[in-house]
Amino acid sequence: MNTHKHIIQLSRKELTHLQSIIRRGKRNARVVTRARILLLSHEGKSNNVIAHQLDVNASTVQNVRNHYREGGLERALYDAPRPGQPPKITDAGEAHLIALATSIPPEGATRWTLELLKERMIQDGKVKNITTVALWKRLRQRHIKPWREKNVVYSEHHA
Repeated sequence: MNTHKHIIQLSRKELTHLQSIIRRGKRNARVVTRARILLLSHEGKSNNVIAHQLDVNASTVQNVRNHYREGGLERALYDAPRPGQPPKITDAGEAHLIALATSIPPEGATRWTLELLKERMIQDGKVKNITTVALWKRLRQRHIKPWREKNVVYSEHHA
């Protein structure tokens, strides 16, 4: 049973800030819970007592305490930014996509489709793999709809 007490000594300013977070109630529930964990830790309560009192896991309490020790109040209250997945298409790849989408479609096609654009982007080595939805979103941001003839301005004479 984890009854460790890792007392956290909060400054007067930190105590005031945490109490205001709890009183306002307009914050994310996770932030409010973390504020409560810190306040109870300041009172010297153990992980298990806090976990039981706030109906959270004891490891959650320990994580909040560890984050406070590592990075202070902000780190304990808020999640660190997550990098996310890198974009599938670079700026140069997007420029290529736009150039393709506004050019004359390949032979045998009356206009560019998302599937044709996807195949061509992969064939040209601009992306390793990409979904048609990702291409559609990029084109939509620029108000380009190559599947609708009237929305395309061809760079060459269109026969």
